[in-house]
Amino acid sequence: MSASLIAIINIPQLNDNYSYVMIADNKQAVIIDPAESNSIIQYVEKNQLTIIAILLTHHHNDHTAGVKNILDHVSVPIYSPDKNIYGTTVVVSHGDQIDLNFIKMDVIETPGHTLDHVVFYNQTHKILFSGDTLFRLGCGRVFEGTYEQMFSSLKKIEKLNDEIMVYCGHEYTLNNLKFLQSIFPNHHNLNYLENKINLQLAKTKASIPFNLGEEKSFNPFLSSESSYYLDFKKNNKFTDLTMFSHLRDLKNNF
Repeated sequence: MSASLIAIINIPQLNDNYSYVMIADNKQAVIIDPAESNSIIQYVEKNQLTIIAILLTHHHNDHTAGVKNILDHVSVPIYSPDKNIYGTTVVVSHGDQIDLNFIKMDVIETPGHTLDHVVFYNQTHKILFSGDTLFRLGCGRVFEGTYEQMFSSLKKIEKLNDEIMVYCGHEYTLNNLKFLQSIFPNHHNLNYLENKINLQLAKTKASIPFNLGEEKSFNPFLSSESSYYLDFKKNNKFTDLTMFSHLRDLKNNF
């Protein structure tokens, strides 16, 4: 009988990072974006898991620094979008599908935050690891790419199934919410969402995962199609891209 996914565990790391462990019913495990190794190794050993692969969304150190020490404990393939990322054994690109025994992950290129950024998703289980491209109520800062690239990358994610649950790389949600409330003070549905997020944080200590369909309604970086954002766009004579650029500029200085 083939193994199947039974859990995704978030491992808080550094100040506000998340790495993830996908776990199969046969105790196989896949690590996503290890920022540091100790907490991951401790979790794996405590739960008697066997690491079979590591997935990396991009080259930034706060998503890759844990690789070396993990490799000191176990030799596994590392899938990344850049052969220069330490430990990379398989370079992935847009349209690739990674067979991880108990789950297959599709690769989508999402340049903007970095030029090499990719996200990993599985339609069957309706999960997306978005790295630093999409955050709850926000998006990654554009360091290496252009606003046009980041906008296009987010549009790729917007087209995915509404039922997908998103696992992002940082706990930025409350700050992102405060930014949106400062720009859209009359958007009362953001107050409803704030209560929901605070309840989730109180219960699980994390605002992730979050639902992609709901995110399309609240996150103007991902979609400007909700009625409130459509009015803002119309009143300011923005196109989708100029609205995105305007908000990203404001967020950079928030």
